Amino acid sequence: MQRVSFRGTFLLLAFLAGVGLSFTFPPSPLGWLAPLPLAWLFRAVARHPPGRAFRLTFAFATGIFGALLLWLPGSLSPLFGPGVAALYPVLVGGLALMWAGTAALTRRLMGRATLWALPFAWVLLDSARGLGPFGFTWGSLGYAFASTPLVQLADLGGVSLVGLLVALAAAALADRRPRVLLGAAALLSLGTLYGLTRPPDPPATERALLVQGNVDPRAKAQGRTADELGRYLTLTRAGLAAGPALVVWPETAAPAAPTSPAVDRALTALRVPLLLGAPTEEGGYRNSVYAFAGGQVRGRQDKVRLVPFGEYFPARERLDGAYQAVFRTLGLPALTGAVPGRTLAPLPVGSVRAGALICYESTFPALARAQVRRGARVLAVVSNDAWFGPSVGAEQHFQMGRVRAIETRRWLLRAGNDGVTAAIAPSGRVTARLPRRVAGALPVFFAQTTTVTPYVRWGEWVTALSVLALLGLGLGPRGWVRPGTGPAS
Repeated sequence: MQRVSFRGTFLLLAFLAGVGLSFTFPPSPLGWLAPLPLAWLFRAVARHPPGRAFRLTFAFATGIFGALLLWLPGSLSPLFGPGVAALYPVLVGGLALMWAGTAALTRRLMGRATLWALPFAWVLLDSARGLGPFGFTWGSLGYAFASTPLVQLADLGGVSLVGLLVALAAAALADRRPRVLLGAAALLSLGTLYGLTRPPDPPATERALLVQGNVDPRAKAQGRTADELGRYLTLTRAGLAAGPALVVWPETAAPAAPTSPAVDRALTALRVPLLLGAPTEEGGYRNSVYAFAGGQVRGRQDKVRLVPFGEYFPARERLDGAYQAVFRTLGLPALTGAVPGRTLAPLPVGSVRAGALICYESTFPALARAQVRRGARVLAVVSNDAWFGPSVGAEQHFQMGRVRAIETRRWLLRAGNDGVTAAIAPSGRVTARLPRRVAGALPVFFAQTTTVTPYVRWGEWVTALSVLALLGLGLGPRGWVRPGTGPAS
């Protein structure tokens, strides 16, 4: 391995191993295999000096993110023109640099302890990727086990704990010592047993109606019309024929806020509590969810986590000339972005206290946790995934959000413009779902719960544990180091 040129075969092998890891993420059923390609990477990093570790990890990460996000240019180009496809290599390259930098830094600082430092370093990497205005959590290791019973461990330590388990299993495979492999097998077995023995979901006794309008995103981009509101009203009335329910409409379903007279009258006539996505003009454009009941607005939640360079453009006013040039090059209109929300609080709608998450926000565990800590007894995700088109991107988005139900042990009600519209039990089980890209109303049952999981109570304790583990590995005895894993000669 040490004599193979890094300009050829070895880097290609790293790239292909990364592609292999991408095929273990949802909606793939191959999650159990995720530690295998990651073990190859960890062993290679531990056996080579930092510079080579950087290059091979960059190739590996280009493979995983290049394949995992392959839907991106095809999804955006029909809406914004072919020029926007240029964002795809920039995003993949940026993510690959983060992976490569983490590997090289760990190799440099940890020396012969690198192999067992890598799992904890990856926990910190995945945590860091979710921070700040440019947070992006696609490819976090814990999601690879989302289709396995091991994902149930998320109620103990969030998706970070599940990701640590993926990485520890990979390190054990790379280590290859029998006692280490047996220890890893025991750990996975205990995690599986935990997942298979969770208590049953609480009885679902309350009724909701999730409405999927299937409105063409290109038509919405050209201008909002009253026809959109009419479509949702028609679908809702048909769905309510079976009886009253909490109604959930998707992100930006209404063309105007329910404070406008026309929307207010239409919603009041339904005589049911609603959660609906609608735009708000207040100091700029805001992407909002409204709670409407009893003929009036009961609360509003503005989107806190905006999509970088989709809803949020850093220093937009100061760099106006540069942005205008980029927009012209990409064939885009002069985008301005949205105003972010500043607070999170459950919305009271009828007898329900709902923690609202708007689209992209469902991929951030901290937001769901914050809603539950503040009293949310059910989670509601409103989304507009129509811009994904027929790609796998919408399904990836849905499966990531599904883990929020497990972390908090809350029912999750999800309404999407063209899908995914579904009800998810606290176990992560999908109890009902509409097909994508059709208009419809889905009647579902749910329950409000007040359980406080260890993850909700203690938050990202796995990240703190990882910091301590790295300090211990860097400063303490190296009993876990496998002989022969030092730098290549």
